[in-house]
Amino acid sequence: MPHRQDCDAQWHNILRNKIHLTQKPQCANFTATLMKNILLAFALLTTADVALSQNINLRINEIVTKNSTIAMDDFFEFDDWIEIYNPPGSPITNLAGYYLSDNPDSLTKWQIPADDAGITTVLPNNFIILWIDNDYDNLTSQGPAHNAGFTLNSDGEMILLTAPDGTTIIDSTSFPEMATDISWGRSCDGCAQWQYFNNVTFEDNNFETQANELLFVNEVQPLNTSTYRDLQGEYDPWIEIYNPNNHQVNLANYRISIDGQTAWQIPNTRPARTVLPAQSFMLIWCDNDLADDVNHSPLSLPAAGGVIQMTSPDGTITTDTYTYPSVAVNVSWGRATDGASNSIEFGTPTPTVTNQLVVIQPENIVINELLSANQTGIIDNMGELEDWFEIYNPNSYAIDLSGYYCSDDPEVRNKWVIPSTFPDSVTVPANGWLLFWADSDQQQGVRHADFRLSNNGEYLSIASPDGYTLADEIQWNYIAPDTSFGRLTDGANDWVLFVVSTPETSNNQGTISVLENNSTTVFAYPNPADEIINFSSAICATVNDACGQVIATINNQRYFEMSTLKSGIYVIRTSDAKTLRIIKH
Repeated sequence: MPHRQDCDAQWHNILRNKIHLTQKPQCANFTATLMKNILLAFALLTTADVALSQNINLRINEIVTKNSTIAMDDFFEFDDWIEIYNPPGSPITNLAGYYLSDNPDSLTKWQIPADDAGITTVLPNNFIILWIDNDYDNLTSQGPAHNAGFTLNSDGEMILLTAPDGTTIIDSTSFPEMATDISWGRSCDGCAQWQYFNNVTFEDNNFETQANELLFVNEVQPLNTSTYRDLQGEYDPWIEIYNPNNHQVNLANYRISIDGQTAWQIPNTRPARTVLPAQSFMLIWCDNDLADDVNHSPLSLPAAGGVIQMTSPDGTITTDTYTYPSVAVNVSWGRATDGASNSIEFGTPTPTVTNQLVVIQPENIVINELLSANQTGIIDNMGELEDWFEIYNPNSYAIDLSGYYCSDDPEVRNKWVIPSTFPDSVTVPANGWLLFWADSDQQQGVRHADFRLSNNGEYLSIASPDGYTLADEIQWNYIAPDTSFGRLTDGANDWVLFVVSTPETSNNQGTISVLENNSTTVFAYPNPADEIINFSSAICATVNDACGQVIATINNQRYFEMSTLKSGIYVIRTSDAKTLRIIKH
């Protein structure tokens, strides 16, 4: 008896070439698929490879933007995808001629090709997968189910399905921040309500299920005053959860209680925080700051010791029970090895990393500059405008960054490891700079990180090869597009905004900006200067020396005479309380 894939291949040949059904294919389960394929073959014969009508019932049904293990395309690639659902009672529809876009101002961004109706036709009460991978019409075209022109942003964006007329929006949705191998889909096929799915249903009916996984309470710190900070910069008590499995586990919906307190259920609203990769760790903060993030709990962690219980998402099965004693300030109590039955005291706590951590001190390197919204600046090796950050080496010798870690998450310092495959490409020269692209395109080279930067405020760190010990970290608020955030001078403590960025060159000659209340940018040039410094618009301001003393005033002028000033740094305070640092040679 032929294999099922042989049967499918025969049917695909029938459908693609519109062969009349004059002979029954020699395959198993023929009767189970006969009617479906007859209908589809008939549809292909009558639609003539193009969409003849607009099926307004079509629905975007499920979305995956970080596909690691869910499903591979025909080219063995794990790419982003969306699922289109054709509800019962709707016509058989060939999607050729329809449009997909991630921009409401450009509805015709990508038109589904009419190359192969056998791939682009969907029956009533059935699904079709479209790969949003930018792999159509390239040098090795992957077919009409593969989109060209855009990929999906895991930070969240809009996706729109438009009819062949290019103006009628059939369906659209805005999806939130996504996590690896978690989908965003309708709670039931075609329903109005959307939700995250742990149980991703690739080309199948949407439903959710969540198993009770093996997990451990791995380490506890009731009195944290200087060990580890959360994103808000606060030192709070924490519990560390360890996932020993060879697959990821979403901690959403699991419940935690301490000494019989009312159990707290981990929210299911942000899997980007609650998904725990294989053999990794996550902190639960016991600080009652629920607005901070989904891993901040209302639980109280008694300093005198207590019993922590973790239960399954439905609250019926105990996942782990862990007892800890009283420990001193900034000391933790944890399992001797990750997941072990015996526990010990840790004078050097190990939150978010293995309890067997071997500390490796980093070289003296710093994050020197970053650009979080690159619209018109430099391009990467693929000709793309991407976010970037710059590492500066103030030493008299070169430093190989192979094995160092970079992250945009203060609670996951080992998010991305700098590859060691081409050490020359990741070596910072003595007294020099090295640029990394924060574009989530690791396949584009060893200096392409697996995360992006946000200009609405974020965090960036670089840690030693132990994945924990920091070399440097920086956090910022809003940064305007094409404005970089960097140290006033290379390696200095003070950070400023540069309206003209200085990638892989010294910050010392950068043009520093000040952001006005009306969101326009005023900048000074040249800066540093010898005699006269100019402003991009007239300002009213005071000029202050390094001690804060007012030494001059500027009254609605576009320049300031500096020739009589001593060399050094001066601060200009504008009438609307903004500041601008200028340097006199």
